[in-house]
Amino acid sequence: MVVSRSIHINAPVERVFALISDPLERARLNPEGSPIRVEIEGEPRLQTGSICHYRLQIGRRIVDYRMRVREFIPNRRIASVSDSEIPIDVRIDTQPEDRGTRLTQTEEFEPTDEMLLESVPTDPGDRALRFLEWLLPFLDLDYARRVLARREELLRERLEANLDGWLVAIKRHLENETA
Repeated sequence: MVVSRSIHINAPVERVFALISDPLERARLNPEGSPIRVEIEGEPRLQTGSICHYRLQIGRRIVDYRMRVREFIPNRRIASVSDSEIPIDVRIDTQPEDRGTRLTQTEEFEPTDEMLLESVPTDPGDRALRFLEWLLPFLDLDYARRVLARREELLRERLEANLDGWLVAIKRHLENETA
C-alpha cells in the first residue's frame, strides 16, 4: 500500500528541511501521537546511515520502533525504513515552489489483516455481521475480493487523513514562526 500526501508551505526549503530532519521536533507535531523518547543513535545530526529510535504514545498504545536512514540529500530528500513488525518505507521530499516549499511524504508498506480489520467501523456487538464476513468468502470469492478492496480503501483514507493532519501541523508551525 502506498500513501502519499503533499502540501505547500510558505517557508524556504532550508527551514522546512531543517524541521523534517529533526526527528523529535517532527514527532512533536504529529497530532496522532505524542513522543515519549526520540533520539538519533551516535551522531547528533541526521545523515545517511543514521538510526533513529522512537517511543511514541498513539492513543492508548505505546509504540517502539527504529528507522534507518537510507538516503539523506540536504534540502531535498530523506528516505528511511522502519525496523518494526510491519516495515514501512518513508520518503520525505522538499522542493522550491512559488516562493515557498512543496513538502511531500510517501509511505509504503504491506498492511496486515489486523490493520485491514481495524479500518472497518463496526458495532462490537454485531456478531452476526462478523460471522457473515467470515463465512461469505468461502461461498463467494468475488465478495472476498470486494471486501478486501474496500478495507484497503478505508485504511488508505484513514492514513491519508492522518498524514494530511500532520502536514498541516508542520505548515502551521513553520508559517507561524515567520509571522
